[in-house]
Amino acid sequence: LTHLRRAPNGEKKVSVFFWNYPPGEKNLSASFMNLPKSLVGSLAALKQAGYRTETPADKELTLLLQRLLAPFYAPAGDNRTLTALLREGLAEPLPVATYRAWLATLPAEVRDGLLARWGDPAKSSFVVRQGGEAVFAIPRLSLGNVALLPQPPRGERWEDKEKALYHSTKAGPSHFYLAAYLWARRADAIVHYGTHGTQEWLPGKERGLSVFDDGMLAVGDTPVVYPYIVDDVGEAIQAKRRGRAVIVSHQTPPFAPAGLHDALTRIHDLLHAWLAQDEGAVKEKLKSDLLAAVRKERIDKDMGWDAAKASREFPAFIDLLHAHLHELAETAQPQGLHTFGTAPQESHRLGTVLLMLGRPFWEAAAARAGVAKDDLDEAMVGDYDKLATTEPYRLLRAHVIDGQPADGLPPVLKEGIEKARGWYANLGAAGEQPALLAALAGRHLPTSYGGDPMKNPDAFPTGRNLDGFDPTRVPTPQAWAAGKEALENLLATHRKQSGRVPQKLAFSLWSVETMRHFGLLEAQALWALGVEPVWDAGGRVTGVRLVPREQLGRPRVDVVLSATGLYRDHFPNAMKILAEAVRLAAETEEADNPVAINARRIAASLERKGVDAAAAKRAGQTRIFSSEAGRYGTGLDDATLATDTWKGKAEGDRKLAKLYLSRMQFAFGPDEAEWGRAGAGKAADVNLYAEHLKGTEGAVLSRTSNLYGMLTTDDPFQYLGGIALAVRHLDGKAPELYISNLRATGPEGAGRVDRAAQFLAKELATRQFHPGYIKGLMAEGYAGTLEVLDATNNFWGWTAVAREIVRDDQWQEMADVYVRDKHKLGLKDWFERENPHALAQTMERMIEAARQGYWQADAATLDELRQRYRELAARFDVRSDNAAFARFVGYGLAAPAAPGAPSRPQTAADLVAPQPPPEVTGMRLDKVVPPALPQAPPLLVASLLRVALAGLGPVGGIGSRRLGVRAIDFAPDAAHQAQAVAAHALARTLMAIGRAEPGARLG
Repeated sequence: LTHLRRAPNGEKKVSVFFWNYPPGEKNLSASFMNLPKSLVGSLAALKQAGYRTETPADKELTLLLQRLLAPFYAPAGDNRTLTALLREGLAEPLPVATYRAWLATLPAEVRDGLLARWGDPAKSSFVVRQGGEAVFAIPRLSLGNVALLPQPPRGERWEDKEKALYHSTKAGPSHFYLAAYLWARRADAIVHYGTHGTQEWLPGKERGLSVFDDGMLAVGDTPVVYPYIVDDVGEAIQAKRRGRAVIVSHQTPPFAPAGLHDALTRIHDLLHAWLAQDEGAVKEKLKSDLLAAVRKERIDKDMGWDAAKASREFPAFIDLLHAHLHELAETAQPQGLHTFGTAPQESHRLGTVLLMLGRPFWEAAAARAGVAKDDLDEAMVGDYDKLATTEPYRLLRAHVIDGQPADGLPPVLKEGIEKARGWYANLGAAGEQPALLAALAGRHLPTSYGGDPMKNPDAFPTGRNLDGFDPTRVPTPQAWAAGKEALENLLATHRKQSGRVPQKLAFSLWSVETMRHFGLLEAQALWALGVEPVWDAGGRVTGVRLVPREQLGRPRVDVVLSATGLYRDHFPNAMKILAEAVRLAAETEEADNPVAINARRIAASLERKGVDAAAAKRAGQTRIFSSEAGRYGTGLDDATLATDTWKGKAEGDRKLAKLYLSRMQFAFGPDEAEWGRAGAGKAADVNLYAEHLKGTEGAVLSRTSNLYGMLTTDDPFQYLGGIALAVRHLDGKAPELYISNLRATGPEGAGRVDRAAQFLAKELATRQFHPGYIKGLMAEGYAGTLEVLDATNNFWGWTAVAREIVRDDQWQEMADVYVRDKHKLGLKDWFERENPHALAQTMERMIEAARQGYWQADAATLDELRQRYRELAARFDVRSDNAAFARFVGYGLAAPAAPGAPSRPQTAADLVAPQPPPEVTGMRLDKVVPPALPQAPPLLVASLLRVALAGLGPVGGIGSRRLGVRAIDFAPDAAHQAQAVAAHALARTLMAIGRAEPGARLG
């Protein structure tokens, strides 16, 4: 830090890691950030601040960074991509001897553990020979004193896929992972760019990591700076606590009311026409047309109705349909992605502010414009592309942008305008790049809490160091009151759905959610048990007390609490309170108390297995389970993508369920001394989590953020879906899945409970299937294609683990929208221009869903998908690591996936650097007509030329400084004549590429 404070910026060196996500050879992204554009912006800011670096355009940068990913997907034993990158100046050699010398400085137990797991460092699949010496080839793009690196995979290419997916739980980072960080640490600072990477999630202690825990082995004492999305405080705290990072918060994407589109607009119009029409033949025809339109768009299914019931109970249905359409139209819809340090466009900022102001402002603005009182609730219900014509938007723009005074406006509007002006300014992202520069200068960043702009406007402006809240306050009194209401609503919803009050519910506890709702889900679990918290005068929870049965007014409900690894780390105090609550309920003798009944049943079963009575009793009273201490995740993220490791739904269910239960079986019961153990005493083979999950009738997850939903990450299907998967495996029937929907603000934002199937359907309707949302992604270019792929992967994840909430027609709509371009948005050209591999991977998910029997696709659709995939594969050298898929689709050969992520579906093309004849063979220019490949962008050619020549020094009279780019000198110079010759050959090849006509193809 002292060096960062004192050194001139022109002398500082920075290593910037980016994230290879979603899995795939061409994919680099960060959560809701346009990564290439953001990197270009930060490089420009660094250069302006005096750092020695260059700023290629975002498309050229994307292509260069994609090159660095190729070795991660090459077949085991094939190091041609590594040697090619070294030859081209796109990788840095780190001698294995240097790594061994560092390894020798570690304590014997640490060193021996690495060697036992990964073997001899020289046997790493990322080691090649250069100049007679074994070296790790570290892919990196050197731009002066700034190096951009893909965060390395945690594993090795030679790992057995089956073992890595289903059996490996304790593997630390590989030699290559640590070698890449060892090289990066020669810089003055490390930047982990965007949410989020893997270093802070490496195995080790939960808190208070030593310098020899895996995460600290990677970064050493090098300062770490981490641009992080403001709406993910929980995981940001992880990056601080276990990754030793300074957080620089960045904005979410902007938002706007989703509005209606196409058929939904027509349905809304038909509905109003029916409401206004007198009884008679015309009204009956409107009813018929309305029901037909609803069936065609499957809105009745989205609402949990069927066509017969909708027709039979039409008056009730029409009321719910009206409310449903209004909810869709008013839903906060992300508008593309955020570019770090860049203000959203004016209309997007206004749309966000409009949502922050909410319905009171909308209706007041409409009333001021003369809208009838009965129609005020229609203020924001209309075509999505006509938001700017609505009265609330026009009023907001007039007073915020045009500067009209707010004097004379009604109080609710005047107050709203005053807030809006400040909020609009705070959404400018002006502090993000300066904060990054300040962190790299070793200066203090002010702290703030996080959240999305609608839930917590005070989280803005961004560019601050995110902080958490006092975990001893969970649940707060406000969360307790709201949680009680939510639990009663949940019980009523379940009773309506199933005809009975549930006897056992499972709750999925997440740190990121608790940091948003302050314990509302924990309050639901406590109230289900009939136990209430006790607070001290300072608002800290000090204990719990039993609520008498007569006061409770209903039987207690048994609970199973599934906690993420992050929750386990952040909220042990809450787990202690919940464990005590279970004990109190379990020891209360009531005839209708399922907590006590189940506790006794499991204890008796364990005693029959030889467990002593005291240990069996504690096991019977245990209800909290998580992953093993120091470990994170369920394993379902990778395993669900590895569809070549099972055949059909039955085997898939069995294999995935066993994986989930094995990863999440670590118990946190009434005795803290036994926390984190698996099994039960002598019965070590008993999966106690499975025993307690049996009989679960419903499972609950909270969703508080307006940004993160069911398809934005893999976590919802891993944890809530994992419960459904496990219970179906154990009982033969999945439980009902519920979402405690906490997105709204104000009184309506607390007690709402949605069935997960309906929550997912609404998300699809307002995002993935909505032309306005898709247009926002298209505007992001390359980065937008990865959002489509990521959502499809996560939709598949839900299908694999909780198919009860996914429908065939939704898969059909996915194909119609993204492959057949239902909305006529030009998606085919967009994908092929920006990232055809993303479309190929998206289609692979669709085809695999059909191949494995999860989606009953019609023959025409399936044939079209297979044909389209074959076309993409032929034109863009797309391949899959899934041999069964390749056979089914009828194209290509399978190749291994990336290490550490065995399910990754893309493999490397043959990226051996082409050499000009006659000196070296292996490259030719063939005329291929059709199809045509896009011409290499001139700036890419120039950038690669600069990289190729950077290491030549005076050879041929050309120095890198004359080109404005200097090879980053983190490692000693080891230029060889052979490298110089190869670099000149590459330069000539690149110039040939730049001159090649579009029909030319490198072979």
